[in-house]
Amino acid sequence: MVVEPRLQRRTGLRGAALLNDPLLNKGTAFSRSERRRLGLEALLPWQVETIEEQVERCWQAFVGMGSDLERYAYLQTLRERNVTLFHRFLADHIEEAMPVVYTPTVGLAIQHFSQTYRSPSQGVFLAAPQQERLEELLRQACAASGGGPPELLLVTDAQGILGIGDQGVGGIQICMGKLAVYTLCAGLDPARGLPVMLDVGTDRSELLADPCYPGLREPRLAGEAYTGFLDRFIAAVEAVCPGALVHWEDFGAPHARPVLEAYRHRLPSFNDDIQGTSGVAAAAILAGLRGLGTTLADQRIVIFGAGSAGCGIAERLWRLLQREGLTAAEAADRLWLIDRHGLLHADSPGLSDGARPFAKHRERLVELFGDPGPGSDEGAGAGPGLLAVIEAVRPGVLVGTSTAAGAFDQPVVEALCRGCERPIVLPLSNPTALAEITPANLLRWSRGRALVATGSPFPPVPVDSGTGPPRERVIGQCNNCFVFPGLGFGAVAVGAREVSEGMIDASIEALAGVIPAARDPEAPLMPPLAAVQQVSRAVAEAVAIAAVQEGLARHARTPEEARQRLDARRWRPVYPDLEPDA
Repeated sequence: MVVEPRLQRRTGLRGAALLNDPLLNKGTAFSRSERRRLGLEALLPWQVETIEEQVERCWQAFVGMGSDLERYAYLQTLRERNVTLFHRFLADHIEEAMPVVYTPTVGLAIQHFSQTYRSPSQGVFLAAPQQERLEELLRQACAASGGGPPELLLVTDAQGILGIGDQGVGGIQICMGKLAVYTLCAGLDPARGLPVMLDVGTDRSELLADPCYPGLREPRLAGEAYTGFLDRFIAAVEAVCPGALVHWEDFGAPHARPVLEAYRHRLPSFNDDIQGTSGVAAAAILAGLRGLGTTLADQRIVIFGAGSAGCGIAERLWRLLQREGLTAAEAADRLWLIDRHGLLHADSPGLSDGARPFAKHRERLVELFGDPGPGSDEGAGAGPGLLAVIEAVRPGVLVGTSTAAGAFDQPVVEALCRGCERPIVLPLSNPTALAEITPANLLRWSRGRALVATGSPFPPVPVDSGTGPPRERVIGQCNNCFVFPGLGFGAVAVGAREVSEGMIDASIEALAGVIPAARDPEAPLMPPLAAVQQVSRAVAEAVAIAAVQEGLARHARTPEEARQRLDARRWRPVYPDLEPDA
């Protein structure tokens, strides 16, 4: 067993001020000598405990609570009091705690934010009326964080939170949750991550009318007013946190891609809903196809839901198809996107720039579906629906990013299986209630033939093999936590100047290589959450080395230097020995 050296740190804090610092507080784990030197003896009960004993006490409290919302509130309080113990608890109980601090429970917590907001330490709020002072306010926030200049800013405007839409300033909690995942999975120093809520108003009528809503009670900024606010924010980041990575999170479909494209080459940044979701979905598809002995280039892929996530997945697969030797036009022809108006085509209403490359020409629609004739719905702009597309295209892969619960019904699944012996189905919409299909229904209606990974956690499903007792099929969660922590941490560790497409491709290959279904199609289509730290290490290393090879790394020149940087920058939930300043 490798024994890590003891960490030592000096502090000028004493007594209650030290106990109130979440980055330094150790609670009952302060030693006798620390208690004497730091003025803590009368402020703590007698027993000196190990961090393992503290985690056990937290676990007993956690499992004794009546709901996941209670557990979420408990863990948030723990985080505000003792950062090290919070992260050690998560590390020791990944499978139980991850769904509480992250999806799906964080979605419920966000919806209750106006009623439950208590603490001023839940992140950084930058509101539209303050936009002339954003640099000053960002400096104020960084000074208050206590951990030096941030290396990673997790930023949202909360217009497209999970599957629940505009949530106003409650969206800060998705930033808090994802920063916890960064530390848990990849080892980002929690003192160097900053959650940022860009409060540009809200269009949710319930929030505007709620006297308890603590955010800006005005309609959302739009047009030039919105882009002007973003420009001022980016200028503030460049002035206050030069070189920091910006992780864009849960921006609405109208803004997600324009914001990414406007700033991704100006400062290191990526959008998790577009690039992280696309990365984890692409890795699951690649691994499943390898386990089935086929390739991406042999597939036709239907994506149901053409928002930022669906278009991001299409763009990623388009890139990977071209990497397998297809032309851009051939690759686009493999991808079929459907929104609420039906199959996307050149005359679809409200066609976004992200969806435009995949919209089908009228000639292609006539070839497959016939001429709808004048005056029909199709002639007015609507396209063929999901079932019609499945029957005509005969895809091998079906992805759901629609938040249309139950959209993959029995006729759709049976049509899918008529066209493909072993289809891959990814109902990615979350929270759980918005999934396009449950794994139990999918495996029942496909007679166990489908490979499946979901956006939210689902329990194992017994599948009748026909030759003996039912086998349990473990359902992999197609969770962004398998990509974004390693991607962001790898970029931060080597000081990447930007997050390139090549770096994202490297993260996909690293994840695909450890998915069990790549070797056995009956195995899960995602690794277990218990393996997320090892997966994140592999992803971070692949990303850091890709940054070096592309000449984007400011702090490493060789793969070996990149690996050393990863090891040196990885934070661990271990208490330091504290010494008082002279």
